[in-house]
Amino acid sequence: MNVSLAILLILSIYIKPCLSFSSAGLSLPKLSQTTHRSNSSFEYRVRVPDNKKLQPLANTVSTNDSKCVITKFSNKITNAISWFDENIMNRILRLASHAPAILSQAYFGLIAMASMMGTGPMVSQAGTVAEATIASVLTKSVGPTTNTVFANLFPTLVTPASFVFLVWPVIAVLQLVTVVISALYQGSDEFLSQNDLSTLTLANICSSFWLLISSTAAPGYLPIGSFLILPLVPLFSGYPLRNNPKYMLPAFQLYFSFTTIASFLAFAVELQYGGRIPIIGKVSEEIAASVFLMLYSGASLSVRKKSLVKRVVNFGALSGILFKRFAGITLGTLSPLLLSISFWGTVGVWGWSVKSLFFTQSD
Repeated sequence: MNVSLAILLILSIYIKPCLSFSSAGLSLPKLSQTTHRSNSSFEYRVRVPDNKKLQPLANTVSTNDSKCVITKFSNKITNAISWFDENIMNRILRLASHAPAILSQAYFGLIAMASMMGTGPMVSQAGTVAEATIASVLTKSVGPTTNTVFANLFPTLVTPASFVFLVWPVIAVLQLVTVVISALYQGSDEFLSQNDLSTLTLANICSSFWLLISSTAAPGYLPIGSFLILPLVPLFSGYPLRNNPKYMLPAFQLYFSFTTIASFLAFAVELQYGGRIPIIGKVSEEIAASVFLMLYSGASLSVRKKSLVKRVVNFGALSGILFKRFAGITLGTLSPLLLSISFWGTVGVWGWSVKSLFFTQSD
């Protein structure tokens, strides 16, 4: 018995500093021997003041105040990992989430430039194989038919002038600026959500595929993919605009507005030259142009509270259509022009776009 009491006394002396709860308002635990024995051992109880509550040990003892070398080292490692996650890992993950959109946009920009300037095939001016570059390798699938050549192969009464198609590089550059700003944005909220980035990536893939297919057009050969794929672009690019974005997104507005016009134009070309739409087949150029104007008026001009970008695109596209209708007009061709229903329809929707752009819109 004396040996047991001696051991308990020694243990209480060494354990006393570790069990000190003075910061929590607790007195030093005291050991009291009960008056009865259970299985030849003593029963001990911790005496706690009546006006205090026993606090968990983890809340009363700070690991930062620990004198243990291993604990201090572990705390430094934990703090370093937390700093790395907050200042480096979050930025890496943000860039990784933007990578698909940036890559698809870069490829779309290259394809758009190649389709504008006809730089797809890797052939020099002398007719020999040119030296391969990154741009030429990425655009080697682009056919010889540029946007201008395509418009000349399949002209319609509502095909805009060639300068209107210069908007493609502008769309590509504006997209790149928007995505880079979103990737470097340091706010607590998101500039572009993951859904916005995904829809932009899908829209760029569809646009690139459409430009590649259209560049293979030839006299008497109209790729049906140019009509089937293009409507997917405004469907994807318009998703962020349909979901009340927090920030103004002019890149999406320009992309959506112009590809909407291009989709209706591709439909008019298919009506006039393709004839592969069931029941309808081929129609005259006047009917094809009238269908374009009706669809365009209903989907773009009649929309209330149009953004400034959309109004500018409407005005620019319709101005390009009218410019081309007037180009090359002589006294001999003036009379057929004045008798054209699609011409007066174009004048009417152009006036509508002017009113929307320069006059206050009614809610």
